[in-house]
Amino acid sequence: MSKKKILLIVVAVVFGAAAMFFGLLMYKFHAETKKMAPLATGEVAPGIYAVLDDFVNIYLVRTKTGYIAFDAGNDADNAGAELKSLGIDPLAVRAVFLTHSDGDHVAAAGLFRNAVIYLAGEEEPMINGMTERAPFMRNRFDLDHRNLKDEHRIEADGALVEAYLTPGHTPGSMSFLVNRENLFTGDTLSLRDGKVGLFNEFFNMDSEEQKRSISRIGGFKGVKRIFTAHYGYTADVPAAFRDWK
Repeated sequence: MSKKKILLIVVAVVFGAAAMFFGLLMYKFHAETKKMAPLATGEVAPGIYAVLDDFVNIYLVRTKTGYIAFDAGNDADNAGAELKSLGIDPLAVRAVFLTHSDGDHVAAAGLFRNAVIYLAGEEEPMINGMTERAPFMRNRFDLDHRNLKDEHRIEADGALVEAYLTPGHTPGSMSFLVNRENLFTGDTLSLRDGKVGLFNEFFNMDSEEQKRSISRIGGFKGVKRIFTAHYGYTADVPAAFRDWK
């Protein structure tokens, strides 16, 4: 067999293996997202709105002169259409708090052109190329933003927002407590049948660390509601954590 034929066979095997690997990843991705149960677009609690963007929610909280947002969705066109259905102008959003930098949480951030964007400082390696999201995969986010540290407190258009580092899904995942009552957790946990659990482990970078983050959240006092990005929300926080260990 000639060297040329051997080379062609090697190249075909490499590309075939790569195609199979990425095909399996996509299959697993779709299988995991089908388990998710985001909220339909609408007002889900007084002054709090869910925006459904495919398999993920953006949340908006009504504030003094407009809104603040938690995460920024999977697709700008979808998110824009859903905001329009609510009668909410993206330009009325004063601040956007990103729970982390995955594409399904940042893709529509450009809609909020009047907003200050916040992201945990620990998430910077995810977007500057230092830390891979997965083999051969990196997160990207190139809009101007400000970094937050653990237990950072911000007054955003009349709302008190407290930032808590809750790593595990990504190293810089954050949860945000608004007015000491409403906690927005992104992908830090799941809610199934009203019970707190790990987020889909296929997507977690460190599930053991996420367990510790969930336990930290479970110790917060006075929280009335927990909102997740993919599994809806609960207004019975004690019951949600009752079986968590």
